[in-house]
Amino acid sequence: MKLTFIYQTLENRNNKAEVEKHGPYFCSLIDSQGNQKQGVKEPWLGEGFYFWDTRIEDAKWWGDTVFKNIGKGYYICEAQYDAHSEKLFDMVGDLSAFDEFIEVAKELKGERKLAKVSFPYVLSHLKNIPEFDYAAIRVCPIPKNNNFHLIYFPFKKGGENIYLGLIGKVQICFFDHTLLTQNFKVVEETSCMLPVL
Repeated sequence: MKLTFIYQTLENRNNKAEVEKHGPYFCSLIDSQGNQKQGVKEPWLGEGFYFWDTRIEDAKWWGDTVFKNIGKGYYICEAQYDAHSEKLFDMVGDLSAFDEFIEVAKELKGERKLAKVSFPYVLSHLKNIPEFDYAAIRVCPIPKNNNFHLIYFPFKKGGENIYLGLIGKVQICFFDHTLLTQNFKVVEETSCMLPVL
């Protein structure tokens, strides 16, 4: 067992006690008006409890991106999970899980004659397979133009340096409460940032 800190970013509605009592909060595919969520609100790993792994800075980045930019404050809530659980489909720390996901994506592209497939499309397919008996998924999405050139290896391939791939923001989606501990609490908060008129 390896208990690891994780962070959920939530809108600050001046309801800290309620957040701590009822959290963590579930992210569904449908909004309160019955519409499928789009863009930054869309749960790209499917429905579940979304957390940033280990780095509170990532939770702050999300709060600044989603809430602060529209004049709202946010809470950063902390919990823990077992990072060594067999119920975790860990695409960051388990290369076999990563390879399995890629193979399923290739099979789906070929069988269905698709030019490309989205992450949620492949994941929803996996969730329908009885052997996919996981309670959470852990991933590390990176921008297409990822230019991490901080640490290089002392040899070149084809005349180019080879660099250490840095692990960026790691996100976990818990499909249920199975792996989450019960010590969910607000550890930081920002206030509403409405402009002064």
